[in-house]
Amino acid sequence: MPTHNPQAARPHEDPSVPSSGGSAGVEDPDETAAPMHTPAGFADAVLAALPDPVFVLDENNALVWSNEPLQSVLGDSARALRGRQPPALFADSDTAVVREAFTAARAGGTPAPAEVTLLPRGDAPRPCTLTVRPLPADADAPGHVVGIARTAPRPAPPDASLRRERDRLAALYSGLPSPVVHYRVQDGDAIAEGVNAAFADIFGVSRDDVVGRNLDTLIASDEQHTQAEALTRKAVETGSVQAEVVRTTKDGPRHFQLDSVLFSSGETPEGFAIYTDVTEQKEREQTLRKEQDALRSMYRITADQTASFEDKVQRLIDLGREYLSLPYGFVTEISEHTQRILWASGEHVLLQPGASCPLSESYCRKTMQEESLLAIQDAAAAGWTGDPAYETFDLGTYIGSQILVDGDLYGTFCFAASEPRATSFTERERTFVELMTRWASYELEHRRATDQLERQNERLDNFAGLVAHDLRNPLNVAKGRLELVEDTEDLSHLPSIDRALTRMDEIIEDLLAITWAGQSLGEADLEPCDLAALVASCWEQVDTPQARLVVDTAPCIYADETRLQRLLENLFRNATEHAGDDVTLRVGPLDDGFFVEDDGPGIPPEQREKVLKAGYSSNEEGTGLGLSIVKTIADAHGWSLSLAEGREGGARFEVTGVDLAAD
Repeated sequence: MPTHNPQAARPHEDPSVPSSGGSAGVEDPDETAAPMHTPAGFADAVLAALPDPVFVLDENNALVWSNEPLQSVLGDSARALRGRQPPALFADSDTAVVREAFTAARAGGTPAPAEVTLLPRGDAPRPCTLTVRPLPADADAPGHVVGIARTAPRPAPPDASLRRERDRLAALYSGLPSPVVHYRVQDGDAIAEGVNAAFADIFGVSRDDVVGRNLDTLIASDEQHTQAEALTRKAVETGSVQAEVVRTTKDGPRHFQLDSVLFSSGETPEGFAIYTDVTEQKEREQTLRKEQDALRSMYRITADQTASFEDKVQRLIDLGREYLSLPYGFVTEISEHTQRILWASGEHVLLQPGASCPLSESYCRKTMQEESLLAIQDAAAAGWTGDPAYETFDLGTYIGSQILVDGDLYGTFCFAASEPRATSFTERERTFVELMTRWASYELEHRRATDQLERQNERLDNFAGLVAHDLRNPLNVAKGRLELVEDTEDLSHLPSIDRALTRMDEIIEDLLAITWAGQSLGEADLEPCDLAALVASCWEQVDTPQARLVVDTAPCIYADETRLQRLLENLFRNATEHAGDDVTLRVGPLDDGFFVEDDGPGIPPEQREKVLKAGYSSNEEGTGLGLSIVKTIADAHGWSLSLAEGREGGARFEVTGVDLAAD
């Protein structure tokens, strides 16, 4: 408020006001007050000294005098104010109250102070408390009243440091890359007062559309609305709040870290809310949790000692489908030209257990060409549209890895979908599939080693049994006959001793053959063998002139020639021993091997598994090792030996899984 000037504020003469008997005043040159008769000296001093706006109205409610504080508040000079009526000084809503106060004062009453508003020129309205009293009777101014308007002091203008702080806050508010909203809390609702550019851009709204809107309704979904209201209440109660929230942006729901702080209180507190986008962080956390859960599940499956290998594989396939979000999972076995599905899950017609296809039409063909894993996000985009595998299976997404057993390709562990994948396979997903593949490789290697060990143990058991039983019998015969010769000198026992020793020699030879034939063979041990020539050579050793051999087109195969020769000789000997001297044998090709069959009485189906075991023989004179040696030689090559009925009812031995050599 301006400094009071007593000289300028002194009331001056006004011809319309009668004198009170004191000396007449001289009009002030700067016209800070309207001329009027000065009241008594004491009243004059009081009016001049008051720091609040003071004015005098005549009987017609026209302003006849004003002090400097009133002129300063209203922004006009004394001359400009002279003659104004209350409607020009006070708000329209206050006019009636002011007139009533003036009327009551002229009537001798003491009106109560009234809360009214002065109307400055070019400035904001100024609330004040108006007190009205009549001029003393000795002022010789009937009907004149004096009013004192006590105004609240105006806030001091901010100094330079406050202005700079305000400017910095405004720049921070506008320039933050995160959405910021200025809001007020009204009736429990967060009402937006303004937003920065980032808020408008991320939530896809204009600033004008936001102001005055309920913030929670604007950007919180129905599911999040209750939580948003609770956070607003908490901000009012505590002054600030921090929370992770989900809000609806122009790109859909996103995760935010909300930091809300109130900077004012009262009936309508105000504050700022900052939304920091943490969606990518949340997605990374969710991905990590998903991966950890999948790895734990994989461990539990593979460590389950009560489950079979087949059951574990099936559960791993289902786990992989869920983790990769792909509908098809399958494990294959691959031979030279064929892919066969061993286990599978999903509804693809061609990807079911037992289904097979040429390797040239399989996706796994391309997996075999990779050093490790093959992952295709979009087969069409990768140029597979003209590939036979794509045309056959119509898979848009594929990921698969090789199963190696003892360094050799066994098959593949794969997952796929008909549609392309929206995102590429991550390094974690690739590693997940590779872990499954390595587990399958290890388990299959373990199973193969276990099977080999079981076969070796079985051979050892057979060996021990034969040594203990079959060798002991002829040995006892020979010893007993020899004792008789010694006691009686009867040489007629010598032929029996010779037969017993011959029998022992045959048994020992067969046992050595089993031990030798059972040793596993590698690729370096195999060579191309002309099966037809080898069959002819073995037939020459058959001492049965009436027997006949028929050779169909015999393939050239990879084998250990010495062991293959022993296999054929044992099959020929078995046929002549059980089918008679006039037996007819036939040797011919299969798709992946060969067969040897005779026209003898055959082997009943219930005995076909037994005849391949060591020590089994239907001939009392046989060792029971002939066909067991055949089975052992086939196993050493990695072949399969099976028994069936021949075309003429005899026994048919089929050897499959053989690698065929080029002619």
